[in-house]
Parts: sequence; structure tokens; C-alpha cells
Amino acid sequence: MDNKTFIHRLSAATGTDQRQTAVMAEALADIIKQTVAATDSVAIPSFGTFTGVKHDESVSTDLTTGKRMLLPPQITIEFTPAAMLRKKLNENE
Repeated sequence: MDNKTFIHRLSAATGTDQRQTAVMAEALADIIKQTVAATDSVAIPSFGTFTGVKHDESVSTDLTTGKRMLLPPQITIEFTPAAMLRKKLNENE
């Protein structure tokens, strides 16, 4: 499902304008990004938990040139689905 379809379905389910739904979805994404960037977790009941995982800097070798590069530290987002979400997804299969 792409973003356009997601916004369309979400606006239909909530009964709000598509533009307003897109703004709210973007605001939610920004809140999750900012919170996870601080390595905190965001738990959404019956949906799941977004967690920020910090990876230290590392040295990598470029396969084409053979040069060694220092990769900066990074924070990635991990999502753990809640039991209720997993149950609903399994029912729909």
C-alpha cells in the first residue's frame, strides 16, 4: 500500500478531509522520528512499539574501489507489533 492509498483509506475511516488526514499522519510520523532519534520508545496500544537502536560508527570497505571508509553512527527504527495487531493480521490471511 502506498502513501496515497493509506491516506485515502484513513480519511474514509475517520470521516475527515484527505488534506487534514495527510497533515495529521505527517505530524505523527514527525513525533515518532523525533522521539526515536532521542533513543526513546513510542508505544501505541494494540498496534506496537517503535524503538530507536543506536549503531556505533564502523569501518567499511568499498567493494568497487577497495577504499576503507568510516561510517558515522546511526539510529535505526525497529518496530515490534503488538499481539492484537499480529492476531488481526493472521485472521485476514
